[in-house]
Amino acid sequence: MAGWGSNNKYALLSAMRAVNQIISYDLPLIFAALVPVVLAGSMQMSAIVGAQQGLWFVAYPVFGQLAFLAFLVATLAAENRVPFDILEAESELVAGFRVEYSGMKFALIQLGEYAHMIGSSFLGALLFLGGWLGPGPVWLGPLWFLLKAMLVFLLITWVRWSFLRIRVDQILAISWKLLLPATLILLMLTALVVVLWSHPGA
Repeated sequence: MAGWGSNNKYALLSAMRAVNQIISYDLPLIFAALVPVVLAGSMQMSAIVGAQQGLWFVAYPVFGQLAFLAFLVATLAAENRVPFDILEAESELVAGFRVEYSGMKFALIQLGEYAHMIGSSFLGALLFLGGWLGPGPVWLGPLWFLLKAMLVFLLITWVRWSFLRIRVDQILAISWKLLLPATLILLMLTALVVVLWSHPGA
């Protein structure tokens, strides 16, 4: 909406890239987030956290680590972070959809992006890092939850300074040719393992 409302060709091109990227990475993000749901046997967040009492899902052999990695990559793409920041692309689109904005409008756009990133960090902490579970008394739960969410947030921010931007066609190829089939296969294998584990004689 910000890109379309700017009446600027660079902003419009950035907005079209945004639509492309959002559509491409939403499904892998959902499939990766469904792996902890399958492992816990429930979509209720408290039940997913409770299922991680003995072992966080990020430490679950193979399935948990692959799902967490796919979740991080899809989150980076959804948040327009490097190396997936083709929306801003200062070298080609002059800051992209934000090119016509300054002052409070620019601040609100930035606030929305960081709020989305913090929300994704909370979701990652709940799904893969045991949520509020941790050593010590129960009243430390909120503190553990905040620490884990900030760990995910710092991981996403750290990646920003470690990689170069990749091309639009490469971003779409990563999603449609690699991440989408990989997360779908991972989800199906996780479901198969859970079914066989719960019914050993099947």
